[in-house]
Order: sequence, then C-alpha cells, then structure tokens
Amino acid sequence: MKLIRALIPALAALALLPASADARRPSFEIAGGDPFPSAFSWKARDYVDSCPAGTLRLEVDGGKGWRARVSGRRGVGGDFRTRIRRGAGQGVDLTFRRKRDGMARHFHVRCLPGDFPGLSFDRRRRGGAKLFMVQLPEDYAAIFNRDGVPVWWMQASNGPGDAKVLPDGTISWDAVEGGATVTGAFDIRSLSGRLIRTIGDDDTTDVHDIQLLPNGNYVIGEQDYRTGVDTTAFGGVPDAALLVYEIREVTPGGDVVRSWSTAEHIGLGETGRWWPEVASSLIYDTSHWNAVEIDGRYMYLSFRHLDAIYKVDRRTGEIVWKLGGTETPESLEVLNDPHPHPLGGQHDVRVLPNGTITVHDNRTGLAAEAPRAERYRIDEEAGTAKLVESVGDRGIDSARCCGSARRLPDRSWLVSWGQNPVVGAYDGDGRPIYRLSIDGSFSYRANPVTAVGTRDLRRGMDRMHP
Repeated sequence: MKLIRALIPALAALALLPASADARRPSFEIAGGDPFPSAFSWKARDYVDSCPAGTLRLEVDGGKGWRARVSGRRGVGGDFRTRIRRGAGQGVDLTFRRKRDGMARHFHVRCLPGDFPGLSFDRRRRGGAKLFMVQLPEDYAAIFNRDGVPVWWMQASNGPGDAKVLPDGTISWDAVEGGATVTGAFDIRSLSGRLIRTIGDDDTTDVHDIQLLPNGNYVIGEQDYRTGVDTTAFGGVPDAALLVYEIREVTPGGDVVRSWSTAEHIGLGETGRWWPEVASSLIYDTSHWNAVEIDGRYMYLSFRHLDAIYKVDRRTGEIVWKLGGTETPESLEVLNDPHPHPLGGQHDVRVLPNGTITVHDNRTGLAAEAPRAERYRIDEEAGTAKLVESVGDRGIDSARCCGSARRLPDRSWLVSWGQNPVVGAYDGDGRPIYRLSIDGSFSYRANPVTAVGTRDLRRGMDRMHP
C-alpha cells in the first residue's frame, strides 16, 4: 500500500510542549497502521491512516482532568485503547473535553484507500495556502491542508483533469477521454460527490480549464478543425488540418451565449518557433490553448504554442494586448526581464485584484532555462508589461508542460511545477514554505481552495463514506 510519509520539522516542533503543559493536555496515537502525521500535535486537527484490515486502532492518553469521547461513544477519563471498524474514506472523531470548564478540542482521523497514491510532504516554515486541490494518479482528485494531510478525496472514472473548487463551492473536473487531442466533458459535483451537471461534451470540450462566472454561466474551451489550410510558408503541407479553439460562455444547460475563435483572431505566423514541432504532427495544433481568466468584460487567454497571453474584450472580440510571442500590433513591450523571450510554453494566467497578471512560465525549449512563477504589471497606455516578481525552485530545472502559479493575498505563492512531482508553497521572498511530492507522477494544476472550509470538506467525506 502506498501511503503518505513526511518530514515536518515545524509541525513536530509544535508537539514539543513544556512538561507542565504536556501533563495538562491529553493526546492520542494511531497504532498499527501507517499514520500521517506520524506524531500527535495539539494544533494538527486532521490525520489519515492506512487502517489495516479495515480497523483503526487508537491509544489515548486522556490527561489529568480531561475526558475523551470517540465517535459518539460515552466520554471516559484516563488512558485507554480502542479498535474501530472503518473502511476507506470513513472517519473517526475524537474530542477531548476539560472537566473544569468544558473547553473542548476536536480531532479527526480518516482511513485512506489502499490504492491512494504515494506522497511525501516537507514543511520548512509557517504559512502557505490553507487548502489546495490537485489531481493525482489512479484517477484521484484530492484536497490537502497546509500540514500535507488529504482532508477530501474522490476517485473519478476518468481523469480527473483540472480539479478545482469553484466559487459556488462545487467541485469541477474534466472526465478526460484521452486520445491525440485530449477532450472530455466537465463534471460539476457537490462535496459529497453527487453529480450536479456536466458542462460540454466528451468529443469536443477541451480539458485545460473551466471558469464559473458570477451569473452562473461557465467559460470553457471547445476544439474544432479547419482542413485544407496551406502551411507551406511555415514548413508545413499545402493541405493541413488545423486544430482550432473556441472559447465559449455557456449556460448550465449548455446554451452558447458567446464565443471567440482562434481561427478568426490569430494568424499562422504567430506560432513562431513552435512550427517545427507543430508540423511534425498529423493535426497541426498551432496555438494550444491552456487557460482562461475572466475579469468583467475581459478575458485573458494563455496559448502554449504561441508563447503568449492575450487580453480580449469579450463583447467585441478585440485583442486589447498581447504579452510575449511573436510581435504584432497589440504586443506589449516587456520591461525588467533579462530574458529575450518573456514567456515560453506558459500556463495558468490569472489576474489579481490590483490588476497585475500572474503566470506559470514553463520556459519550454528556451536554452534549458528553469521554470518560474511570474507577475507582471501592465500599463496599457504606455503599452508595457513590467516583470515585478519572479519565483523559482532550486530543485526544479525544467517543466516541458503543464503547471500553475497562484499568488495569494498574504503574498505567498502556490505553484505546481508542471511536468514535475512537486507542488510547492513559497513566501513573499521566494523561500519554500512546504513541498508536496507525488510519487512517479505530477498534477496538472494546484488550485487554492477558498470557497469552502475544512469542516465542509469533512462533512462531504462523511456523506460519501457514511
């Protein structure tokens, strides 16, 4: 069984209380399995275990003046051991209550499924995203807390691509069908796993991103084809088949409100340095859309094979500006960046409340340059984009595809380093806060979770696994 293992110096330090304080506080130990965290801490509320043979074994040190209550059983004082039958996903609640004033502390232990992917977690300092969601091997989507503990998970039938919690508290992911051009409809689910609706279809909906608008509509990408296109000027064939992307706003029922197509707004010359790779395929993916961000009447689009981000007016379809890639009349002048190519195969464009733009810059194919999380300040009147922040990781030297970079309100970053096993949190100075490593695989994105809290996630798990 693959289970979570970790080194968490900061968390372990929290458990090293003075002897006098330790004597007043109860504790428990998960015995016989493979628990995480491995050591009890008064500040760590959530734990997971392998629960061998479907049994969770707890050894409780009740502490003088305290009573312990396990999953609704009658509270008892002193030390005791208990065995509780629990299957994968099922949990146990343990409450310590102080007799003299009724003060209570609640803890939660949940059993991992036997095929849950192998992971490791290392914490360096305090802080980082409180909750974040990733896709994992074996078709799992999971939400972790900042202690590296999975507090919610679900196994999908396919995928699950781009797993995230939407602003209304629902879960979304793309049930990936695979193939040469990866497509699949998006599932919209409750925290209890109930399927609410699907958005798009399995044959044409692109897996890379979905956004929920305040009006309840969704923005997705759809794939289409153009045939008989002459690409000989760029080293291609005279009758090429081109993959075209339409960015659509759709209602929950699937009606198209508006759409924007790469075929109508992006020329073949903008593929630039990517043409040799594009022309080596049966179907020419000349742009490769991978992210959309909505900010009022505008949307921001990231295209891997254009090395560029576009700001587009959703009402008129006009390109307001272009950042990176081949030069066009809409191109911004990039300031404060020592690299001749500002972007290289980038992913995950986002807009912060102050108007700055963040992006996960893979640096794909650019003289072995390491990937980085970047933030730009745009001056539309001056036509400039100033690089104001750049964060890297010494352990990551390349990222051919995928990845995400999110700057949080406390100035910290949450970064999935593309085609690497590492999801990391970094402070405002770029120092590592924690790192989650996925055995033998990677997550397409790491999405911060803010619309729901840990209690909501626990309730969702309890409903899935009563």
